[in-house]
Amino acid sequence: MEDTQIIELFFARDERAIRETDMKYGKPLTGMSTNITGSLADAEECVNDTYLAAWNQIPPDRPDYYYAYLARILRNLSFHCVRRAAAKKRSASVVSFDEELSEMIPDTTGNAVEERELGEAIDRFLGSVETGDRYLFLRRYFWGDTPEELSALTGMSKNAISLRLMRLRRRLKTFLTEEGYVL
Repeated sequence: MEDTQIIELFFARDERAIRETDMKYGKPLTGMSTNITGSLADAEECVNDTYLAAWNQIPPDRPDYYYAYLARILRNLSFHCVRRAAAKKRSASVVSFDEELSEMIPDTTGNAVEERELGEAIDRFLGSVETGDRYLFLRRYFWGDTPEELSALTGMSKNAISLRLMRLRRRLKTFLTEEGYVL
């Protein structure tokens, strides 16, 4: 079923919208959340919460890119799950990933306008970097792939990927500072 048809099911408040969404995007969403949370059980919970959020937000939302819309919701829920779990027990991988993110992104929690502006600034930054670097950045910081998974995907060594990501974080930090963000 096409995305526009699924969205129309949401507008009709037809529960088939959830089933169709799960049939079309359940596996990639679960994979993305598993990469972030490190747990299939947590990932499945985040995916179900994503479906609920979509049900509650469509309508009035009418996303142009349905999968990206779902992925954004899922990513936020998955990171919330990781932070909640990290508060209970600090895992080295969670701490490391959180530290990477906090190093390059200012805190805009609770301010939708600042979040949107920051997102636009990051989009401009990503538009200015090479395709390979953009791919690594998105796979690591949006999809939650580990350096080991990126190594398998790209054929680069884990150290080379870590170095490129570190340089990208520095460039992003410089870019955001020039844009007026306080990091």
